[in-house]
Amino acid sequence: MRLLCLFAAGVLVATSASVPQALGIPTATLKDAELGERFLLQVSYEQGSIGFNTSRSRVVTFERDGAVLHMLDASNTRGGDSAGILATIPIRTETHGTLGVDLNEGFDTIDREEDRTGEDYYGRIDRHDARSFRLFERKPVSISYHESTLVFDQEARTKDGQPIVVHYYLSSYHPRPDFRPFEMENLRRFGFYETYPQWRYGRWVLYAMKFDPHKPIVFALSSAIPERYRSAVRDGVLYWNQALGTSALRVIDAPPVVRAPSPDYNVIQWVTSGAFASTSYVQSDPLTGEILHAHVFILPETMADGDLQQQNDHLRYIAAHEVGHALGLRHNFAPGEASTVMSYFKLPQILQIGRNIRAGAPALPYDTAIVQHVYLGAPLDIDMLPPFCTDSQRGCVPFRSMKESDGIRGGASADAKGSEN
Repeated sequence: MRLLCLFAAGVLVATSASVPQALGIPTATLKDAELGERFLLQVSYEQGSIGFNTSRSRVVTFERDGAVLHMLDASNTRGGDSAGILATIPIRTETHGTLGVDLNEGFDTIDREEDRTGEDYYGRIDRHDARSFRLFERKPVSISYHESTLVFDQEARTKDGQPIVVHYYLSSYHPRPDFRPFEMENLRRFGFYETYPQWRYGRWVLYAMKFDPHKPIVFALSSAIPERYRSAVRDGVLYWNQALGTSALRVIDAPPVVRAPSPDYNVIQWVTSGAFASTSYVQSDPLTGEILHAHVFILPETMADGDLQQQNDHLRYIAAHEVGHALGLRHNFAPGEASTVMSYFKLPQILQIGRNIRAGAPALPYDTAIVQHVYLGAPLDIDMLPPFCTDSQRGCVPFRSMKESDGIRGGASADAKGSEN
């Protein structure tokens, strides 16, 4: 059931429309009966000098206070902690049983915490990091429905005058009953992005970020990907079917107007701006870890010079690596024989990995073991698992030799957090 209704020029937009309808005046209406119910808020943003990023997803509720609605953070599961106010949204109109609210006026701050995280970034206790930045000169771009999700796009400027585009997804919160969260006990032997810590069962718990394996995991190729490279990108995506031992991942062509980020597709976007690296981001249910949106960006300048076949083999590795992040996997920079596409390699190894993917060879052993363990519940033979070492862990740097014990030490501060590409 759609909980938010949309107005355009004072006329109620039919909520039964199957095609998203962009509106000139982005005023949303919340029913009185839905005050206090739970919604999922997800935020991403684009800055020319930084590129794309996501903000920490929240489960929220709305509470009326006179002429405004307070949007409260209901994500915290520790008993006794009060819900903080995330936004104060003015009520512009009121009819029988409904409130017309101004999202553009209310959404004036961006949380700097990313949606993807790990215990080596912030530890295993939720510290309520309140880092944020204000939005100035805010202007609504569009508001639309995509099935049951309200999508609000906003333009603004940061304090130093830099332009920014913000994308908000708001939907009623109904976690899938058949999704099984995977608890991450540590980052000693393998790594996934994680939810922020939650207080459950009398202790702090972190869940791995992963898609629901009960339904197809579909990636859509941007129409901007040149025809001569599309098969290579497709091969890189489908590498993970080799690792899973199933056909869970599918690849389709995105409609020409679709780009990342998209509320409807997990888009693999071809980018040429220097503000973007080849990278990927995920947005998940903050309480279960289920990945709901994945955004993959491929910068063609990262491909090595060479003939078309060498470029495509390089691209197969890049796509497999970035889709691995989109499936939730962290880097693994442990030295030694190549056991995963989630590391960085010198060009000869990259091209060999690409050739193997092109030939349909079995997936590398680390990728197979951990993706089947986290996604499918397969047993994990710790003694046979290749070594592991990820970002922010002491001594864990690509191409640099390190002691074997260095790769299993976590606990880096938030300031030590680096970007994962």
